[in-house]
Amino acid sequence: MLTDLLSLWLPILVATVGVFFASFVFWAATPWHKPDIRPVPDLARADAALESLNLEPGHYYIPCTHDSKEMKSEAFQERYKRGPWATINVIGAQPNMGKNLGLSFLVTLVISAGIAFLAGSVLAPGAGSMKVFQVTCTAGVLAYTFGGVLNGVWFGKPAGWVVRDIIDAAVYAIITGAAFALLWPGVPGGAPALPGA
Repeated sequence: MLTDLLSLWLPILVATVGVFFASFVFWAATPWHKPDIRPVPDLARADAALESLNLEPGHYYIPCTHDSKEMKSEAFQERYKRGPWATINVIGAQPNMGKNLGLSFLVTLVISAGIAFLAGSVLAPGAGSMKVFQVTCTAGVLAYTFGGVLNGVWFGKPAGWVVRDIIDAAVYAIITGAAFALLWPGVPGGAPALPGA
């Protein structure tokens, strides 16, 4: 018999809260990610340039065109080879920390529930802690790591930022694996079942 998703409510919750707080520590309580976001040297000129462009919210790449003829033109090819290149994220309003924290928690909850679904599909109640850790930690690495790496490949995130993201993801995966290994149903100290589960 495999493990029912509802019986994994406690490790899902513990993994979610653990990862959420680890992320908060990495980004807000320590200087760990400070090198990842650099201020523009001349903020007034940057503000004036952005205001003059009147960009709608979205992700922009410089130089970029969607016109295939323009892309093949000598002028565009020369500009592309010359550089500089940049990506710009334009946000429509001042960031709302409460909303962003809530959405981050929700995403982490969905990831933890997805990991629980996967683990419950292959592991029975009472499965050994090391096997539970292996499955859930591996799923955590896959869930938390590779989207950031691909953003580094395609959108110019500096190598240091990508490496720090990978280290963050490894910590998140270990937290997730430990929560599930320690609270897996059917082992001493495991998650109590919900009524009717």
